[in-house]
Amino acid sequence: MILRRLYLYVVSAAALVLLATGVIFLGGTILLFVFNDPSAESTRGQLAVFTAMTVVALPVWAVHFWFARRFALRDPFERASALRRLYLYWACLSTSVTAMYAVGFALIQLLQPYLDNQPTNWLTTAQLGWAVLVLVAFFAFHFRVASADRAAVGEEGASSTLRRWYMYAALLLGLLTILAGGAMLLQLGWTKLVVGSIDKYTYLSAYAGPALAGALLWSFHSRAIAMNHIAEDRHSTLRALQGFIAVAISIATALFGASQILYYVLARLLGVNNPGGAGDNVLAAAAGPGSLVLVYGVAWFLVQRRLARDAGTQEADRQAGVRRLYTNLAALVSLAAWAIGAGGVLWTLAEQLEAPIIGVQAHDWKDPVSLYITLLVVGLAVWLTNWRHAPWAADRQSLSRKLYVWAALLGSILVVLGSGVGMINALLQQVFSAHPKLNDANNLDFGHYLAVIVVAAAVGIYHWRVLRADAGARPARSAVAPRARVVVTPMSAASPAVETAAEPEVAADHGRHYTLVVTDATDDDVHQALAALPPQASYKLTPAEQNR
Repeated sequence: MILRRLYLYVVSAAALVLLATGVIFLGGTILLFVFNDPSAESTRGQLAVFTAMTVVALPVWAVHFWFARRFALRDPFERASALRRLYLYWACLSTSVTAMYAVGFALIQLLQPYLDNQPTNWLTTAQLGWAVLVLVAFFAFHFRVASADRAAVGEEGASSTLRRWYMYAALLLGLLTILAGGAMLLQLGWTKLVVGSIDKYTYLSAYAGPALAGALLWSFHSRAIAMNHIAEDRHSTLRALQGFIAVAISIATALFGASQILYYVLARLLGVNNPGGAGDNVLAAAAGPGSLVLVYGVAWFLVQRRLARDAGTQEADRQAGVRRLYTNLAALVSLAAWAIGAGGVLWTLAEQLEAPIIGVQAHDWKDPVSLYITLLVVGLAVWLTNWRHAPWAADRQSLSRKLYVWAALLGSILVVLGSGVGMINALLQQVFSAHPKLNDANNLDFGHYLAVIVVAAAVGIYHWRVLRADAGARPARSAVAPRARVVVTPMSAASPAVETAAEPEVAADHGRHYTLVVTDATDDDVHQALAALPPQASYKLTPAEQNR
């Protein structure tokens, strides 16, 4: 049975790729003759190739998918199989994403007369339009088949996971395309407003088209999820993962833009000419980083709100694990940023203090101090946002927090070791020299590495204290309560029965068993009702059929 499914859907997938490619390029080649293009006569050989691809692939795909559909209609297990859903959702993802790119290029051609005063190439536009029509047709067919299967036999387990992989991958790709195009459009508009013009080879339509195409992909799948899947997806790991990836990219990009702006401002206030190659017009130089702050900052705020709404009732275990991983990873990266900034500031100040003492010329301090203060301020702001010295018990004892603390401790110790070697080496170079002299520029390394040791030691001591505090907050093994089970049984046929399992970190004498009966309630209602559990408690909902 599995081998038959594998054969049918692998052949269907391969034939679908060949068929879509043949139909798209066949139509594009025919349009050369329709538009009387001079290159039409030289493409007759390609016309034969694309016709052959279409003629061969169409019956192969149609026959194999017809047999697959026939078996699926006779057997509900066949219709609900993961292999069938894998094929359908792969087809939906590949055709929708490819259609997004085709729509983007077509919109570039259509928008050129209005945004860039450039003529439209109607042949290219017609070819892209034909490609969009073919891809949308294949997408609509497979999307409707998947929707009919889901309505007929339901969707759970691996099949539901495959659907989420498809939808949230498309959602993330569409969102990132919107943000990239929107940021570039804002940058070009900002530059034109400040400078009065933009480069003649830079076209607004090149970014407006992909941004609009990404908006189409994102809005379609966002609406499909909101209309049909929000209740079951709200506590899924993949939804949380997609949100946290979007937030992580938005945070990193927005903070990079903010750090660049702060660096330019500080450097110019300190009298640095041309900081970072930005030129004299800092306002024009801020167009790029400023657009990143505005566009990705808004995305950061909106996606974070969505994540907060999803977790507002109660997080599932894996969803909470994704959140903890993201939070501690952001804390670790920002820790490295502000530690480098603090070390760089002390490095520069140590050189300015040591240089007149030993009688050497110090380097200019304004530009490096501007850069290091920027790293310090931005990194510290992100670190304080994500780091909690004493969070809830479940977060405090999580693996991702332990990895963060041990990584910070290990990094600080390694930096102390390396800097200690550098500092002692700077001292011994003069001790072992045949002609030691104080006014040697290499002697500045003593103060340089001492500054780095101070910062690394402070980071290490703090995280050692955190490690000790977390270990002290860990409950004793004998005090951990046994698994508490709460059975929620609906009384109506319209609401599926669910079972809730929780492992609260409380003393053994607090562990009790409860039986809760709920009538006419959905999964979301149950989540809302259990939202008042203590912070250290966790639970998950599983279908009642799995408990029989």
